[in-house]
Amino acid sequence: MKISIITVCLNSEQTIEQTIQSVVNQKDDNCEYIIVDGASKDNTLAIIGKYKDVIDKVVSEPDGGIYDAMNKGIALASGEIIGIINSDDWYEPEVFTAVRKCFQDSNADIVYGNLNLIYPDGNQYILKPGDIEKLRYQMEVPHPTVFIKREIYKKFGGFSTTYDISSDYDLVLRLYVNGVKFEHLDKVIANFRMGGISNRKEEKCIEETLVISQKYLPYAPLVGRKYLKDVILHKQRAFYFEKILKYCPEAVFDLLNQYMGVSLNEDIAIFGAGNWGIKVCEALRLRERSVQYFVDNNAEKLQKSRNDMAVYAPDFLTTFKGVLLVMVKDFTAEILAQIREMNCPEIYCVTWEEIVEEYVLRKTGCDIVASKE
Repeated sequence: MKISIITVCLNSEQTIEQTIQSVVNQKDDNCEYIIVDGASKDNTLAIIGKYKDVIDKVVSEPDGGIYDAMNKGIALASGEIIGIINSDDWYEPEVFTAVRKCFQDSNADIVYGNLNLIYPDGNQYILKPGDIEKLRYQMEVPHPTVFIKREIYKKFGGFSTTYDISSDYDLVLRLYVNGVKFEHLDKVIANFRMGGISNRKEEKCIEETLVISQKYLPYAPLVGRKYLKDVILHKQRAFYFEKILKYCPEAVFDLLNQYMGVSLNEDIAIFGAGNWGIKVCEALRLRERSVQYFVDNNAEKLQKSRNDMAVYAPDFLTTFKGVLLVMVKDFTAEILAQIREMNCPEIYCVTWEEIVEEYVLRKTGCDIVASKE
């Protein structure tokens, strides 16, 4: 089985040589290497020229973005299997042999593996994909490790140019919901440099992922569709709450005070001493409201200071009278049940989900959907 490898690049002189070497050093006699350059202005093309004898095809011209460039490479590929490695990532040694064998043994249409994440401080973490069913609401397959049969691209199409960042997710989910056979190869296939995506792009990636997962929700089996809808809705709410805290934090107390039954005279505590809890505490201070203390179920956070306030165990709430803001992303229902069991009628709980719903209803403060940096 012939393997075609595609690298797309633009002004990648700092990293592309390591990418090229990781391909040509595979010493694979049945491999085709294609580089699609977006008309680089730096030394990228000169570096590519050093390897002209072992690179089969080079295209250098303006393109419509990274996914347009990837589609160009796919159109040029002649191998039965296509892999894509970007110009700041690189393959592990001898992976093509393992990938080819996995295709042959499993009769899969797509093979994917583990990804080594490399952080700017030098720390590394091996990302091992989990339940493939999670693809229905998040990118569970590390794209630098993905190899797809060329006939699958022909049948289902390549990358959509609708999305700026998440077309790889759109492609993989499209294939998954159409019954294409995936096979996980439990081996580190590629290395990925972290830190290349700005906060703004990360936000855009989450937004696009939500759009894509909702787009393909009707393709999910009926028996699990409500669960998937709830997961996607939860992720959407969390995304909006992050944007409220980032773009219009002062709206938090305005919502609480004007529409959600929180008096200016009531004491306030926060359940959750993590990032959200701290940001909400800071948001309340913008309205000159102070928080009495944090509570948290995480023993490692207890008795530690958060925004100059102590963090206590939840049983500290038995004597609390006031408003408890529940600011823990994934365990709201469990926390509310925990509070009910304390039988403390003087506690009035408000969750972050309720704040998001109230925001969407009232459109108070800034428009988080249209916010720009």
